[in-house]
Amino acid sequence: MNRPEARNAVDARMLDALVSAFGAAAAEPDCRAVVLAGAGGNFCAGADLAELSTAQGGDAVDYVRTFEDILTAVEHQPQPVIAQVEGAALGAGCLLVLACDLAVATDDARLAVPSARLGVVVNFENIERLVMAVGPNRAADLLEASHEITGATAAGWGLVNRAVPARDLHEATLALARRVAARAPLAVKASKRGIHATLQHLALDRSLAGHTVADFDMMAAEAFASDDAAEGIAAVRERRRPEFRGR
Repeated sequence: MNRPEARNAVDARMLDALVSAFGAAAAEPDCRAVVLAGAGGNFCAGADLAELSTAQGGDAVDYVRTFEDILTAVEHQPQPVIAQVEGAALGAGCLLVLACDLAVATDDARLAVPSARLGVVVNFENIERLVMAVGPNRAADLLEASHEITGATAAGWGLVNRAVPARDLHEATLALARRVAARAPLAVKASKRGIHATLQHLALDRSLAGHTVADFDMMAAEAFASDDAAEGIAAVRERRRPEFRGR
């Protein structure tokens, strides 16, 4: 991810480029693993707030769903995807880490899902991924309290596989990639498919929980289109405390 001037915040152009890059890797028969990293000392600082502000006044649901394209690409990638996490991994950046198969972070990396600070709600699939990774109580800490954690804490919580000193990050990530690449490709791909199938089996049955999920989607859309969301986004951009009014 190469927008260092914006701490690699995700905009539409980056999203398209990432989907294309994953597609090219999927088509490469000699590719055994994919490493996802950010340029300039940050993994990804989240959504581009200028685009988020524009979408907040338009079709909020469609805008939120655009982020799912890259997460789905990571999940369906035939090769394991390894996140190399340093600096900020916030919001959409943290969700990208969650979608990856493996992750190595620096001890002092910053991971958070500060959606409640913005007055928006991440979609159901991402909440599901987070709960599967860290459990409901820690998911509540990250989502409801917008708690920011270090890479070291993230490793203890199971959000990343391991945390290392910053000087060791690149080599530790490459060592993990080499280990994966040295294994039997068909066995690795089948294992990835089996892990995701297991997660889907453990997740809520959509046919039984459809009404609950629909209610959640409606609440999330209302929150994203609310005055509070506009206030939250503006407050972050203006570096001030938001004044939420519950509408």
